[in-house]
Amino acid sequence: MARDDTQYTLPREADTRNEAAVRAFLRGWDDQDLDAAMAQCAPDIVYLNQPLPPIVGQADVAKLIGSLLEPARKVQFKLLNLFGSGDLVVAERLDQWDWDGNGFTLKLPVTGIFELTPDGRIREWREYYDNTHWTRYGGPSLEL
Repeated sequence: MARDDTQYTLPREADTRNEAAVRAFLRGWDDQDLDAAMAQCAPDIVYLNQPLPPIVGQADVAKLIGSLLEPARKVQFKLLNLFGSGDLVVAERLDQWDWDGNGFTLKLPVTGIFELTPDGRIREWREYYDNTHWTRYGGPSLEL
């Protein structure tokens, strides 16, 4: 029986492009540049943060991100792993937040899953982390 090596091929152009879009989105958070982050998003983006209701559309997702960036003195999303296949990209991170200028008091392990459009824009963004940890260490409300 012939061996199928297609699963071991090098990343396709779309994989590389989609990974770069997610990196640029996350860099926008580090730079506290809402416009740079949102430039990577499709107009009909959906943000899913279980168990909260989905946030739909660029305007509302931007409103949420802005509400998180505004009170932060500094944000750093330390990328631990990032990999993609087709329209899916997974980013394992340590999100670090400095709320009062005294250093990163909130360090939150997060896994983000991103689905991208055929032209490389984020259409769905799902986050998995301990919401109690977020709240305990000063994270603001994640509801609009």
